Amino acid sequence: MTSEAGQLKRRLKAIGLSDPAIEAAWPEWWSDAADPSASARLELRFSVARKLGLDPRSLVDEDGIPRFVWRDEARFKHLSGESDLERAAISSFGRALGTFLLSATTVREPMAQASAIDLRNVILRSQQFVRLVDLLALCWSSGFPVVHLRIFPSARKRMAAMTVRVADRSVILLAKDSMYPAQVAFYLAHELAHIALGHLAKDTAIVDLETEHPVLSTADPEEAEADRFALELLTGRTDPRVLPAAGSYNAPGLADAVLKAAAALRIEPGTLALCFGYSTQNWAVTNSAMKSIYSAPKPVWAEVNRLAASELDLDQVPPDARSYLSAVLGGQAAA
Repeated sequence: MTSEAGQLKRRLKAIGLSDPAIEAAWPEWWSDAADPSASARLELRFSVARKLGLDPRSLVDEDGIPRFVWRDEARFKHLSGESDLERAAISSFGRALGTFLLSATTVREPMAQASAIDLRNVILRSQQFVRLVDLLALCWSSGFPVVHLRIFPSARKRMAAMTVRVADRSVILLAKDSMYPAQVAFYLAHELAHIALGHLAKDTAIVDLETEHPVLSTADPEEAEADRFALELLTGRTDPRVLPAAGSYNAPGLADAVLKAAAALRIEPGTLALCFGYSTQNWAVTNSAMKSIYSAPKPVWAEVNRLAASELDLDQVPPDARSYLSAVLGGQAAA
């Protein structure tokens, strides 16, 4: 490690940035041979700053503390003791990443003002259920990218999802890991709701922080509205109590019930099981039932990012950002 690299990495770690984020942002062209060059050292700092959402002037000042560009432009949901610095890291990281993703995404006709039912009906014209893959297709066809983060700005992931608006375009960053698509579909539908309902002004973001178990919000009017939109998009109703028969279920019984009821209700079986979880808070049974609802568990992030890699035009981003995007997407995008 060169003296320049070592000093800069120590400064970045001191403000809480994670090792994976720093390594992903580090340009491939940097080597020990570049260290004597003042222009190379300067370009290194600008390159890292662009990717991590840092004020480049704060990195040029060798005695200064690195500063995040976005500090107050994001609204955080489900806060649980996150520091100002941690929130600034998340929002600035998201804004910087969103800018790269949007530059690599074809500009399309923006989504027309449509209700959740309108969007649901469009999908149900050709599909039996509203699935994660259908929501992804809807987002990409509307010109805003969706990716599942594999790199996070701090050691504590904490974020479940984030929607960023850059000028008049939006990008969704998912972070909730799951082996079953229905669990991620709700988070995506919720973020889509923030966009459709006009919750984001120009150059702002909404960050939904992760909770131990999914909860439907009642205290925050904006979150409650997004929850209702998401439920209506996925199920056709705003209330999660949709199972045809009330009562208690064990995991095999719940799996059997949702598989039998899904076709008539036109609700994806995993989503129907989640409705049981939301309405009863019996997440142990809900999560166990997923093993019988789906043929096999698969990492959902890989499906999300395979589609993203096929949609993104990496020739439209700066060369030193391509390997960064590939790392953020878990290697799904070609560097």
